[in-house]
Formats: sequence, structure tokens, C-alpha cells
Amino acid sequence: MSGRWLPVALLAVGSLVVAQAGSGAEKPAETPANRENIQAALRLTQAAAAEYEIRVTDDDKPLDLRREPVLRWSNPARGQVHGNVFLWTRDGRPLVVGSLFKWFSPFTHMSHEFQSLAEKPLRATFHGAPVWKTSEAGLRFVDVPGAAAPAAGEAQRLLQLKQLAKNFAAGKKERKGDPEELRLLPQPIHRYAAPKQGILNGALFAFVQGTDPELFLLIEARGATAVRARWQFAATRMNSIELWLRHRGRQVWTADILPGKKVYDHEHVYTSFMFKEIPDFLKKTLAKPKP
Repeated sequence: MSGRWLPVALLAVGSLVVAQAGSGAEKPAETPANRENIQAALRLTQAAAAEYEIRVTDDDKPLDLRREPVLRWSNPARGQVHGNVFLWTRDGRPLVVGSLFKWFSPFTHMSHEFQSLAEKPLRATFHGAPVWKTSEAGLRFVDVPGAAAPAAGEAQRLLQLKQLAKNFAAGKKERKGDPEELRLLPQPIHRYAAPKQGILNGALFAFVQGTDPELFLLIEARGATAVRARWQFAATRMNSIELWLRHRGRQVWTADILPGKKVYDHEHVYTSFMFKEIPDFLKKTLAKPKP
């Protein structure tokens, strides 16, 4: 999560303004001071996520939103900000990841950022209005270097997934800052099987700063059967800064700094929005529930 870009453009849906955004990881610690804000952010982001309809361009059926966030996060180093990570899936396989979050201090806006995990272009609407359309795949899978063949049994493959992820390391460099290592969350934030898509088992892992995910790693056993399958991985950004991924010390993926235009034009596989004001149709979610 970044949120350091200033608003530069207005869309037709409420006060939706393009911006850079971000996300985070494990459920944030609750204290009396922030518990109310955490719950308000959860209600708001769940309602906002439900307003998005996302489709693969050659499919009229919208992707399935997992209403419960797979990741809840905060970033006290940046301020009072609480967010939630949602997935849009097809047959359980994640094709879009979105981090929706609300600032409480020192800022007050709400931001949404998205990354395509699909191997085809996507299109999306928010509250019925078109807001995002890509023209390329969001990621590219390649073989995990030196990985053994997927095990015959599902339980063994799930163990392999976690072991394979431990061989990866990631880092980032802010626009004005020194390189920093990111932390791999010990558990995948989502596990799935999608046999119709030739996926025996897969998992989505997050590399985080604090509890704020900056890079996502997908690992899948891809093949019609365990005998034919092989382990492959793909990495994606969740920030517009410079990012990299290493496997056993060797760099296997990089992402350069994205210029503002590419973050803001909503035509690329990573995009971000900022709401200077909460749209009227979402304001009721901020009201504190009656006891």
C-alpha cells in the first residue's frame, strides 16, 4: 500500500479519483483505540467490493466475489489505515485480487487497488459504470526451478506448496528510499483446486511489509493428472514501486516502477482508485451498528 499519489482524475461514480493504493496481511491487532475503525473499514470495504462486477473479456458471466476478505491488514507505520483483501474467482481459482482500504489519520479517503491474476484480459464495472479494462494477461506462469514432480496425493501436494514457497524471497524499493526485504506470510491466504482449468492444486501467498502485502506469489500444480502436472509459479505486484522476487538467491522476476499514467488510466493489469468522499450508496455502512 502506498497512497502517496495526489488525486488527478475524476470518474462518474461518486467521488472516485484515480490514485496509488495498497494492502496488507494478517488480521490487524485490535485495541480500544482502533477497534471501531477496523470494523467500520470492514463493513465499508465489503459493501464496496460487492459493487464491482469483473469479467474475463470472452465470458459474460461475472467472476465470483469471495465476500469474506482473505487478508485483513493495517499499517501503523503509515498512519491509521485499515484494509481488506478480496478475491474474485472462477471455480475457486483467483483471477483478480483487490485491496480496499480506508484511511482515518492522517488522511480520510478510501482507496481501492486491483491486480489481474488472469491469463486473459478483463473488464470491470463499479456500481454499474465501466471503470477498468485490460488488454493483456495479468501474469505469466513458468516452471518452479528444480521443483520435484507434484505428489500423487492432495495432502502431500499441499505440503509441497508450502515448502516451495519458502524457497522464494522478495524485496522492494520505494521511489525515494533504500531496498527493503519483504516478509512471506507463513500460510497461503487462499488455497484452491480447479480441475476444469487443469489446476490440481494452487495457493496464493503474500509478501508483506508489516501486515501490508506488496507482492503476491501464486504456485500451482498445473496438468490434467498428477503424472502430467508440474509445479509452476507467477508473481504480481500490489504496489507501483520497484519489486523483485528471488528463488534460492537467484532473481526470477522483477517489476519496474510504474509511471502515474499507467496506474491511473485503468487500462493496465494493475490499477488503483481513490475516493475523496465516500459515495452516497456506501455511506450507510459507516454507521455504527446498533447494539
